[in-house]
Amino acid sequence: MTTGPVLQNLWQKHLVQWGIEFPYILHLILALSALHLAHEQPNLQQQYIQQADEHFSFGVRSVASVLSQLNAESCQKVYMSAVIICFIYFGRGPRPGEYLIFSDSGPAQWLILMRGVRVIVSSHHEKVFSGILKPGPNDRSRNLTAEMRIELHEHIVHTEAVQRLIERDIADEDICGRYLAVIEDLFEIMREVYERRSGGSCGVDLMDLLMGWIYRLPDETIGSLEQKEPHSLVVLAHWVVLLKYMDSAWFMDGWAEHMLSGISAHLHEDFHPWIEWPLKQVYQTQIE
Repeated sequence: MTTGPVLQNLWQKHLVQWGIEFPYILHLILALSALHLAHEQPNLQQQYIQQADEHFSFGVRSVASVLSQLNAESCQKVYMSAVIICFIYFGRGPRPGEYLIFSDSGPAQWLILMRGVRVIVSSHHEKVFSGILKPGPNDRSRNLTAEMRIELHEHIVHTEAVQRLIERDIADEDICGRYLAVIEDLFEIMREVYERRSGGSCGVDLMDLLMGWIYRLPDETIGSLEQKEPHSLVVLAHWVVLLKYMDSAWFMDGWAEHMLSGISAHLHEDFHPWIEWPLKQVYQTQIE
């Protein structure tokens, strides 16, 4: 789950040290580890899932009590706890009726977690992203392989078509502008994803980009997704194509397909042609 010396140092050294000092972190680490074992050893799956649930319950209760007293000293620990909780959510596998940002009924559980992360970051941003969590320099290659250049171009072309659909269909300037801004943000992470893939990165290496796009979605757009507004679902489907490239991370296996199944189920049939390309990419692409 770790790639690169900095991330390895964080997960294998600092988080374990924090776990000794703050038991709720250790319980969350053990919950995630148990889910990984359940994934690797299907014959013992139920046993490990039960252990994961026990550790998770204790960890979440403890984090909730600490969250009420969030300060500059605890914010990094609470932030990383929230990150682990999100990983645990993914590690439990897709849930019927839950599609990260929307659900069959009511708010999506994972989105509630993301909003908790947003509260932590917005209130203590400078302190959270300091020290061992300070972002390092972006020394990744900006070059695209020939294959990635073709894939990126195809993705851009299909997403630009969605852009034109929104400009044609949505007369309200404010609503249309929000959608177009969300798509522009999608273009930005799209290019970065294909650049990283050109350099051999995949799986958890793409997590910050893909979850960052969700994190930055305006509340109005999230509301549109929760209401199953078709244009918002079509835009989300073109993001899900990128999610497929995270399949090599054990806890993301099957999530792209699950997301598209939810989008397809709730999308008005008149809009189904607009998600044919994402469906083809997700269900037919083999991730190496």
